[in-house]
Amino acid sequence: MSDRAWYLNCEAGDVGDRAILVGDRGRVGRVAGLLEDARWLNEDRGLTTVTGERDGCRITVSAFGMGAPIATVVLHELHQLGVRTFLRLGTVMALAPVQMGDMVIADGALRAESTSATYVPDGYPAVGDFALGGALRAAAEAAGMRWHAGLVASYDGFYTQMAGALDEHDRLRALGVLAVDMETSAVLAVARALGSRAASLCAATVDAETSARLAIPEREAAEDAMVRIGLDALASLEPQGVPS
Repeated sequence: MSDRAWYLNCEAGDVGDRAILVGDRGRVGRVAGLLEDARWLNEDRGLTTVTGERDGCRITVSAFGMGAPIATVVLHELHQLGVRTFLRLGTVMALAPVQMGDMVIADGALRAESTSATYVPDGYPAVGDFALGGALRAAAEAAGMRWHAGLVASYDGFYTQMAGALDEHDRLRALGVLAVDMETSAVLAVARALGSRAASLCAATVDAETSARLAIPEREAAEDAMVRIGLDALASLEPQGVPS
């Protein structure tokens, strides 16, 4: 492979040592608006990528769309370019006691998606970085947001395994799982396997039991808070080359 990333179409000098991974391209603009000297790098295939600075730290944000396969492509390419700290910022389906609008920090995740299995064996844990998880807790407290930390479960099938899968939701609640998504376990496991640290901070915007969705104004407020918390946490960390 050349020095230019295959899909992201950028080079090592274009990215920071830490990156935010988002699904929705609209969140790239939210992050970029809080960065200094933001430089837009790529729009190909919807993989919008921007690099800027926050409190003296160079941070890249890249959108991947939906699902673990493409999230992992983006993570892998950024790792090849030199990124060593990854933070997923996104949305999750809430399981009790999480309420819509709450922040969810994934200390770990159940690997029910298939992509991470192409990198690591069965039984390999999807575990968040300890230092970054602590920084997220501190930033969420400082922001005055309701937050939960614990387990998330990640799946490939939205309609078959997530939306309306009430029996599965009951099983997950009994296991202490807080929320459901499609990417967190892959981000945590693959980043660690590659030698990077990673964490996941998500806003709960859908109630898993009822499929009710957070109203747009409340959702936008939650996503704004999530972005600020994530940036504050990333900027508070010292550079690091291996997971803690």
